[in-house]
Amino acid sequence: MSKVLVVLAAVAAVCLPPAAYAQQGSRAADLQYCAQLSNLYVRYVGRSEAGPNAPVRPDVNGGVALAKCKGGDTVAAIPVLERKLVNAGFTLPPRG
Repeated sequence: MSKVLVVLAAVAAVCLPPAAYAQQGSRAADLQYCAQLSNLYVRYVGRSEAGPNAPVRPDVNGGVALAKCKGGDTVAAIPVLERKLVNAGFTLPPRG
């Protein structure tokens, strides 16, 4: 039984570092993609900085997605921003 544990520990020690690096690379790509979506949303769709008399009113869900993206919660932010941009007629930038 102890040989099995030693083998499993050795396999985990070899496999986990590459998996961690892959996750870090994926996270960085997600953060970059989320930033691209945020920039497009703010510039063309949300225009939350336009003021109270602007014809386009701020979208609460879009604003929450922007805040989540800025805070690093890309899992929650990306789908909302993608949907908002697609619904506004935009082609999404390439991911990755």
